[in-house]
Amino acid sequence: MNGNRTRQPRRAAVEHAAWVFYAIAALGSTIGQIWVGVQTPPWPDNLDWWWRALFVAPFAVVIDLGGAVTAAFADWRQRLGEAAYGWRILSAATVTIGVAINIIGHADVAYLAVVFGGLGVFAYAIWLMHSAARRRDALRAAGKLADTAPVFGIVQWWREPAVTRRARSLAVAQQLPLHQALDLARRQLRDEKRRAALATHVETLIRSRHDDPVRADIAATTLDLDAVAAALTAHADVPGWASVIGADLAPPAAPILEADPDVAQTPTAGLPAGPMPPADVLRRVPQDQASYDRWRQLWAELKANPDVELAEFAVRHGISLRQVQWIRRTGASGLLDSPLTLIDRIAQLAARNGHGPRPAS
Repeated sequence: MNGNRTRQPRRAAVEHAAWVFYAIAALGSTIGQIWVGVQTPPWPDNLDWWWRALFVAPFAVVIDLGGAVTAAFADWRQRLGEAAYGWRILSAATVTIGVAINIIGHADVAYLAVVFGGLGVFAYAIWLMHSAARRRDALRAAGKLADTAPVFGIVQWWREPAVTRRARSLAVAQQLPLHQALDLARRQLRDEKRRAALATHVETLIRSRHDDPVRADIAATTLDLDAVAAALTAHADVPGWASVIGADLAPPAAPILEADPDVAQTPTAGLPAGPMPPADVLRRVPQDQASYDRWRQLWAELKANPDVELAEFAVRHGISLRQVQWIRRTGASGLLDSPLTLIDRIAQLAARNGHGPRPAS
C-alpha cells in the first residue's frame, strides 16, 4: 500500500514534466515557423512585422498542434483495438510539414535550422512516447496487455540466447520468477532435443520394417513420432540401465588372501578372477546344482576349444546362441571354476566370516 502511494506522486511528477517539455518544444517550433512566415512570403513593404506575425501565427499553431491532435485521435482509436493508420499517417505528415518549414526557412542559418527543426521533432517524439505509455497502462489495467517479462541481462542473452528467449515467454505466460523460468526453459529444450533425436531413430526403425517404400512412408507419416518418443521416454527403465552400466564399469574384485593354506583349497576359491559379468548375465547363472554343473561342463568344452563357432556349438548342444555367450562370459570371469553354485559360495563366505551357520560340506 505504501509503495503504491509512493509511486503515484512520482508518476504524476514524471507526467507533468513530460507535458512541460512538450509545451516548451512545441512553442519553440511554432516560433520558428512564425519567424519564417514573417521573413519569407512577399509581404507589402509598408506592412509591419507584427502584423505579419499575427497573420501567420494561427497557421503555425495549427501545424504544430495538428500533429498532436491527430496523434491523440490515433491513440484513442488504438485503445479501442483499431490500427488507426489514417490518423497516424496524417499526424506524421503534419509534423513533417512543420519541421520542413523550419529547416528550409532557416537554411541560410544552420544553427536556427537545427534548433527549430529539432524542437519540432523533439516535441512530436515526446507526445508519441507519452501517449503510447499511457495507452499501455490503460490496456494493462483493463487486462488487455500481457505483463512485462523479467530483465535477464545482456550477459544471459549473450550466453544462452535460445534458453533466454524461451524463459522470457514462460515467465510472461506462467508468471514465473527469473531463475525458475530459466530452469524450466533449459529442461524443456533439453527434453525437446532428446525427443527429436529419439523420433528420428523411431522413424528409421518403422521404415526398416517395410520393404515397400510407399508403405514405409505411410507408416512413418501416420504415427505421431513425437508421441511415440515421449511414451518411450516415460517407460524407460532408467534405474535398470544404470544398474547394468554400473556393473560393467565396476572394477574386478580383489583376490581373497588366506593365511591358512588349507583354506585356499576350499571350494570358495572359485570367486571371480576375470572381469565381472554384467548384472543381467549374473542373474542367469543357474542356482540349482544340476543346471550349474551343466554350465560348467559346457564351459570346459568352450575353454578347451576356444576357436569353436558359437552358433555350431549351440546347435550341437541344443541351446541358444545367447546362452552360449552367457556361459562363455561367466566362465571367463572364473565364476564357473568352483563346483559350488554362486548362492552356496556366498553362504559359505557368510558362515566363514561369522554372519551365519557354516554350510555342510
